[in-house]
Amino acid sequence: MLEIIVTEFVAVEVLGTNGEVEAPFGQRLTAFWSEVLRAIPDEFEKVYAETILFETVLGKPSRCYAIESDAVDLFVGKLRQAGFEVPSPSDEDVYTKYELPATEWWQIEH
Repeated sequence: MLEIIVTEFVAVEVLGTNGEVEAPFGQRLTAFWSEVLRAIPDEFEKVYAETILFETVLGKPSRCYAIESDAVDLFVGKLRQAGFEVPSPSDEDVYTKYELPATEWWQIEH
C-alpha cells in the first residue's frame, strides 16, 4: 500500500510596531527574508507561503506565513530577534497546501 505524506504548515502571524505603516513594514520583512535566504537556504524552503494582503491587528501592520511545523520555532525566534512581534502560533492554525487558497496566499518560489 502506498502511503501519502502530507506536509502540514502552521500559520505564523508577524506584526510590525505601533505606528508603523505597510511600506516600511514590508521593507523590513523583505530584508529579513532576504537574509534568511542567504544564511539558511535549506530552512527557507520550509516557508511555503505568505498572505497576499497586509492586515492591521491592534493598530499594527500584519502578515502571515505558512511554515512547516518543524521549522516554526526557528523562524519565530529569528523574527523576534529581528524586532518583529510574533504571537505564539496556535496548534489549531495548521493547514495543508490544499487548504491555503491562491486567492489569499502567495506560494513562495524556492
